[in-house]
Amino acid sequence: MAKPYLLVVDDNRITTKLLRRYLEANGYEASEAYDGIECLEKVAERMPDAIVLDVMMPRLDGYETVKKLRESPGTDKIPVVIVTALNDVSNQLKAIEAGADDFLSKPIEEKLLIAKVKLLSTVNLERKKVTALKELLQQNGCSEALAASGIE
Repeated sequence: MAKPYLLVVDDNRITTKLLRRYLEANGYEASEAYDGIECLEKVAERMPDAIVLDVMMPRLDGYETVKKLRESPGTDKIPVVIVTALNDVSNQLKAIEAGADDFLSKPIEEKLLIAKVKLLSTVNLERKKVTALKELLQQNGCSEALAASGIE
């Protein structure tokens, strides 16, 4: 079985490498991007199972990056964990309102990061399985089974 693939996005290369090391040490495949625009480009190349995203970045900040991800039917369900030094409630709310699934304050605690990423990537994987099953049932003319299953 393939390792879950994560994208780490932060303009601070030391932070990005540290988070990538945490993720890879815990069984994830990870790649890096250094701003929101590069994040969107990398997502277009390969769909991640989750994104760990900083807020304060050049060219396109984390809030706007999440909004852009949520606008596209292909990327709107990718789980996003916002990580930032801005740890007050107003910034947490702003992250959630932008479409983030969770929020972590810097400095990042490795165990908390891994727990959140594991939860979100597992939920995302299960959602993909349900979608694939639904498509398979529709392709095979099993509309009654689909309707009876309660899957929408």
